[in-house]
Amino acid sequence: MNDLDLITMQEAIDLLQVSRSTIDRWRKSKRLPFIKIGKEIFFHKEDLQRWIRQHTNIKEPVESLPTNQSISKTITIGYQSQTAHMWSPLLMNKLGLFEEELSRTCPSSSLQIRWVNARNGLELIEGMIAGEIQIASIGDYPIMVSQHLSKMLPNFNPILLAFDGKTSQSEGISLVIPKESNFHDLTDIHGQTLATVMNSSAGYRLNRLLLGLNADCEVINQDMNLCFSNIIDRGIGASVMWEPYVSLSESQGAATIRFDGFTDDYLTGLIAQDEWAQLNDDIVIAYLKAHIRTHQFAREYPLKAAKLLSESTGIAHKITTRIVSKVRWDAAVYKQDLDTLKNLAIADQTSSHFSGSQSHGASPPYRGYYLDEASKKLNLMRIYDQPIEGDWSLEYLY
Repeated sequence: MNDLDLITMQEAIDLLQVSRSTIDRWRKSKRLPFIKIGKEIFFHKEDLQRWIRQHTNIKEPVESLPTNQSISKTITIGYQSQTAHMWSPLLMNKLGLFEEELSRTCPSSSLQIRWVNARNGLELIEGMIAGEIQIASIGDYPIMVSQHLSKMLPNFNPILLAFDGKTSQSEGISLVIPKESNFHDLTDIHGQTLATVMNSSAGYRLNRLLLGLNADCEVINQDMNLCFSNIIDRGIGASVMWEPYVSLSESQGAATIRFDGFTDDYLTGLIAQDEWAQLNDDIVIAYLKAHIRTHQFAREYPLKAAKLLSESTGIAHKITTRIVSKVRWDAAVYKQDLDTLKNLAIADQTSSHFSGSQSHGASPPYRGYYLDEASKKLNLMRIYDQPIEGDWSLEYLY
């Protein structure tokens, strides 16, 4: 067979670091070229090289394909330690669950994990567009933004893998007012200087609030750390914040006003590049297994989870405990969740307060195959590849 420059099925599995079922699926759905001799499957090296280039946007020629040595690659996970609803990667890293799942899935490979802590979701999207980040945890509004960017960038095709922390009716995002301010109700917002992270889940909700009140305010773009400092120092009139900054502000005497009347749930989730996920589905499934296990740990051992998070963030244990207990840690994708994202897009079409604001369309397509495989491998009730109908279940969480 060497004279024909063919490699066996096992050599292809070792080379691509995927399972036999994945290669079989690619042969059927992605037209991965193969040769069948009797009952055995072989691959022509040159055809395989060409197929890899076509499906990974590699423009430079591949010099050689090793067949008898382990492949070393780096998997970069983007997360936001400053956003409590996305503390799962922080906890997962602390527990070593992704490393554990990878060692089971790809025991012969030399996979390295790099964790990138970003200030906001747009920073992670930029990293994904640049090919520097493979899986990212972002909020609901940045999820919409990623889909909008995919319309302009043909090589950027984000997909929704799963959700992370959720809370109903935007709980976890609040209008925060400095201590001893003369705020009596929301009408006092007129004429104030407000700060938030623009093009974020908090910024979107502030925009909705200002539209509803028809308020004339100056809105400035600041990261959450600076927003928090200005609230404590009374340098701004108010700020729209997400957890843990809401609780941290309250602990310093600031007042908070929830977005009462907002029916939109607050969602955070995981996205990845479609092509990369298809070529690395075993890695994606391993990450989602670790993701589900992290959620299980947070639900079953909230005090232990809060302690680990307190150690990682420096936030008081009593604050992390309160936050962990309030968040619904659930990877499952419900139809109502996808409807929430669509509603965010529809409401954003009327946006006018933020410069450059525009409609960002629908959310990235949901690829339920990966989450379904992860749940199946963990012997949980199957999620299947379609969003779940009905309200959030109290009995089945992932």
